[in-house]
Amino acid sequence: MTAHHSRQITICTCLFSVFMLFAADSGANAQGVSTPTYTIHNVSPGPIVTIGDSVNPIPVDLDPTGGPWLKAVGDSNNNVVGIATIDFVETIVNVGTETWTDWHEFMLPPPFGLAPPMWTNVVGLSVNGAPIGYTATGLGTGSLDLFNFSQPVLPGDIFEIRKQALVDGNIVSNGAFLRIQEYPTSVPEPTCLAILATGILAAALRRRQR
Repeated sequence: MTAHHSRQITICTCLFSVFMLFAADSGANAQGVSTPTYTIHNVSPGPIVTIGDSVNPIPVDLDPTGGPWLKAVGDSNNNVVGIATIDFVETIVNVGTETWTDWHEFMLPPPFGLAPPMWTNVVGLSVNGAPIGYTATGLGTGSLDLFNFSQPVLPGDIFEIRKQALVDGNIVSNGAFLRIQEYPTSVPEPTCLAILATGILAAALRRRQR
């Protein structure tokens, strides 16, 4: 094996190590938990579901061991008739020590006989009352991912999500017709990854030259 080929293998190995570090960091920060971990909410006239507010936001901590926040939505006053669009306004506070860069929501299968719900629109996100940019994927399905935040959600920040969903209102009074799992995630900044990659490559090359 030539020295040139050996260096190529070393570089590829280092880049793979950086990738694995990135994947491990992302996986370690893959869940968040609210307090309490299970919350119950109701559709109000509109129909709209308001979850938390600026005075009493829902506390959420990005905790790999805590599991996702599970919430149930019911309609005791029968405000949703048939297949209808409902609005969600969620106000959350980051009570942990991690910075959030993404948010994920997954609708659990509905009770037997109801049409599967789906996310139809993300009206907007805001941090401490100021709108932020984002990318949304999963519209038209029950799994919604929000990422590429133009401003991360820092510890202590108030995070508001406004979105819409299409649901089946043919429910039993006082029964939960929609259950959702939610959690934030955090990914390393590209600058940090670049510095890490540079350090690993430099160390490998120094060892090779000896």
